[in-house]
Amino acid sequence: MKPEIRTSILLAAGFAFAAMSAWLRYLALCQTPYANGWDSYFYLVQLKSLKETGAMHSPEASLIYPYLQWFYRICGDYVLALKAGIAVLAGALCWLAFSLPAAEGPFWTVFSRKAAAASLFLFSPHLGYFAAQFPKNLLGFMLLIAFIASLPCEKPAVRNTWRWLLPAFLLILNYFGHRLTFALAVLYAGLWWLEHNGSRFPKKILRKALPWLLAVTVAWLAAGSVFPGLFHPVDLGRLKGVFSLHPQFAPWSFVDSFGIGRISPWWLVEIVLFTLVWGWFSAFMAFRLFRKNSDGNFFGNAFALWALCSVLLFPFLEWSLTSLSYRFFLVFVLLTPLLVIRWLEQKTALTGLIFAAVLTGCSFFSWKGYNPGKHDPDYAVFDAITHRATQRLGGYSPELVIAHNALAEYFTFSSGIDAMPWLPEYEIAPERLWRIAAGIPLQTLRYYSNTPKEVYSLGGAWVLLPEYCWEQAIEAAKKEGDDDFLAQTRLWQNPSRRRPGWLLHRKRKF
Repeated sequence: MKPEIRTSILLAAGFAFAAMSAWLRYLALCQTPYANGWDSYFYLVQLKSLKETGAMHSPEASLIYPYLQWFYRICGDYVLALKAGIAVLAGALCWLAFSLPAAEGPFWTVFSRKAAAASLFLFSPHLGYFAAQFPKNLLGFMLLIAFIASLPCEKPAVRNTWRWLLPAFLLILNYFGHRLTFALAVLYAGLWWLEHNGSRFPKKILRKALPWLLAVTVAWLAAGSVFPGLFHPVDLGRLKGVFSLHPQFAPWSFVDSFGIGRISPWWLVEIVLFTLVWGWFSAFMAFRLFRKNSDGNFFGNAFALWALCSVLLFPFLEWSLTSLSYRFFLVFVLLTPLLVIRWLEQKTALTGLIFAAVLTGCSFFSWKGYNPGKHDPDYAVFDAITHRATQRLGGYSPELVIAHNALAEYFTFSSGIDAMPWLPEYEIAPERLWRIAAGIPLQTLRYYSNTPKEVYSLGGAWVLLPEYCWEQAIEAAKKEGDDDFLAQTRLWQNPSRRRPGWLLHRKRKF
């Protein structure tokens, strides 16, 4: 087959996989007329602020916002722009998987490996959920995969400084993509170095590596001080309480806490299979550790990837659905397919083609693994609450409304009135600070607040009242020893803490 024909076929196939992935993700996202995910309206608040004021609502030097701006210019609709942008990202990830370097060989061998790699992400219901919930993380993950692919599986035999320009560029780009995936990229770089220099470690490391590490660290910290939303030492405050003395296994913790009823059969199969793949590689690496290769490589060319996946399953991390361990697990399920791709490199073309065909066929059913009714907030309720609240607040000129996270972002986007899930650390006139409370009977709040005329029902168990009335109600309940009422006021739907220092730093104007 002529090289140009071979290249054209591969390009067309890569585009077909990307288009299918984008189309299926878009169908999944369009199962609801609202934006997708718990943080979606934060992105839309940022986009709306950029459009209307020329500045972000919360300054952040992330690549996701200029990326989404292009889709808004095309669509002219914020929600549609977000859905289209997410779908294209999912398609681009499939394209990236198809474009991963494949060993040279006959056309059908190369094609089968690329198709198998792309089909893993085309099929993935986990990708559908991840994309809907964390668009910025998805962008960062793509840059992480690109960085991993830019490093050779085998140590280069000839030194070439220009060879490292692409990995360096992708690492810098990832810094502006997402903090978590940037940290994982840095960790992978260290593991890759260990993989190919294990026999000489730690010889010469201080003399050769330390100056570079110091220079990169200084540049890293300097950039975090100049660009808003990037890493800064105060961000280490996020790690408070992240470790636990009680071990947990993230795949099981996720299924147990997320709820088996919210996980589709396709998604459950994906989680189980990729966990087993990691377990198989763990046994393989344990065997290789005690069997040194003739080239001085202790671990084989999958060590760095396997080790990074293992870090993501570190058992002594505190588990919750808002924790670092949860974010690690979500990345783990998307990263483990790269181990499968390494395994498929050893198989025949027929095996790869069958593998790709089966997963491609299943992808036309697995895309519904993301279910907005089960995985997203009830934005229809939020819309009704926002409409009623803005009507009530019409004569008060509020400066800030306190509400739980997802409602606060939806309220800010829809009403134009600032809302946040924290107590303000700055002074606000009492009549201009309000709260949307949840899960507390209207009459009970009116009784304890001693100002019943300023406590308004928003329907269901939602109540609008001035913040000083809320504080009066809590103090009155404490005096009467009403522990049930006080427990309701401490629900996650009723914010009760001030913003931590690391978050205040990130919110400052630049």
